[in-house]
Amino acid sequence: MAAFELAREALAFLEHHRLPPSEVYRDLAARYLATPGSPLAREIDAAIDGGLRLTAADATRLVDLYCRDRSDDIRWREHRVAQQADALGSLAAEAHDVTRALGADLGTAQATPADTDAIVARLVQAERELADLRAELALLRDTIAGAVPRRDDGRDELTAALDQAGGERLLQEVALSGRSYVMVLFGIDALVGINARYGRSVGNNVLSAFAATLRQSFPDEELIRWSGNEFIVVMRDVALIMARARADEALRAFHARRLKLRGSGETIDPVTASVGIVVGRGDETTASLEQARLHLAAARDRVAADSAIMDRYSRDDVHEASPHRIGDPAG
Repeated sequence: MAAFELAREALAFLEHHRLPPSEVYRDLAARYLATPGSPLAREIDAAIDGGLRLTAADATRLVDLYCRDRSDDIRWREHRVAQQADALGSLAAEAHDVTRALGADLGTAQATPADTDAIVARLVQAERELADLRAELALLRDTIAGAVPRRDDGRDELTAALDQAGGERLLQEVALSGRSYVMVLFGIDALVGINARYGRSVGNNVLSAFAATLRQSFPDEELIRWSGNEFIVVMRDVALIMARARADEALRAFHARRLKLRGSGETIDPVTASVGIVVGRGDETTASLEQARLHLAAARDRVAADSAIMDRYSRDDVHEASPHRIGDPAG
């Protein structure tokens, strides 16, 4: 009965993370559930910390490390790429159908605003899943070809984002391209206070969680860790309103996460972040970064002012107060 229960829990785990119930993935889930505290379990816990989804690329890497005989590597990876290719084709067809339905519905007078909102939401979700799947497919193809991603001097060890040296190379490419871009500069609020209260290891976990959140919100852009708590995303040839929407989504997703201390399970007070946004073109990247910093500082000042107001309301026993702002995009 214990074995049956473990198998059911493993299938439920795979369903929750939207992974196919293949034999190797069932084995991965069963090992994770049966051996809490093991190296495999610690890696999975870190990957899904705060409610993140375990991706197919993550699962494949963990299977490689912990669950399989290395002799069947090529056969396994070829099978996974075939599965991903099929799923990519299905999702591309779904995105095409939703796009066509959106055009048809918007072209009729009978479409209500609620119908339009629902169609747009489906379209955005389908396109986002398509982008995620495309990235996973590219990673698996590189693995088969033996092109294992290597970490060079341009990568930050903690978050795997580009470090400042790598970021400078990317900004130089942007400057030489002459194309328009939107620079989005994020900063975690009060990270120094988190380090002082809980220790630097907890602060590092907060940084890793923030980087993971940004990757989910900006799956097609390279993430740069510019300084201790600052991250940059550069979006090329996009409208400012779209960049603002994506940045706001990232801030809300991060604010919604409930980060816990690993030892005691105590929940850390909600951690917030702020953002500064500027539009630039070509060789203006240095000036754009300085302007983004000014906008980020202004956003943090607004968050600090809101926090002070909330504290005053609390001291005066006022129970209805304006909601906490997450650092509104500025620029």
